[in-house]
Amino acid sequence: VVTNYDGRKYPTIMKGFDRVLLDSPCSGLGVISRDPSIKAQKTYKEILKLGHLQKELLLAAIDCCDFKSKTGGYIVYSTCSIAVEENEAVIDYALKNRYVKLVETGIEVGNDGLSKYKEMRFHPSLKLTKRIYPHTHNMDGFFVAKLKKYAHGVKSDDKEKDALSI
Repeated sequence: VVTNYDGRKYPTIMKGFDRVLLDSPCSGLGVISRDPSIKAQKTYKEILKLGHLQKELLLAAIDCCDFKSKTGGYIVYSTCSIAVEENEAVIDYALKNRYVKLVETGIEVGNDGLSKYKEMRFHPSLKLTKRIYPHTHNMDGFFVAKLKKYAHGVKSDDKEKDALSI
């Protein structure tokens, strides 16, 4: 399907996809070797704004995916960035806010994703994501995560507290 809609609004237009690929708009910090101007153009504030947009897009992608599909229920998230704020932080946010879990990507190249970075702590399953570094893997920097949706809806602390008290 090719459309010209804002991806954040897509769940209000169409749902029920078996699988969704979100190659998210990003800072491009993984392709600095090909475009050194990125280094001078991107600020930390812009990276944080992109992280916010990426979270919105990923939640929309999850909401569009049908977990009951016999062959699907998968969402693949990727960026050409190596910034934690655009990668692990985005996936961790989705894990906390939607009924999804990380699964193996099937990609053999790359390092495991990070479960901690500086003061940030992420879900341990983020090790199932893949980080590709230009200086290590001799290719553009890249991040990929594969999520499996297991239920519809939005996670909330109230629902989880209710479930635990039963």
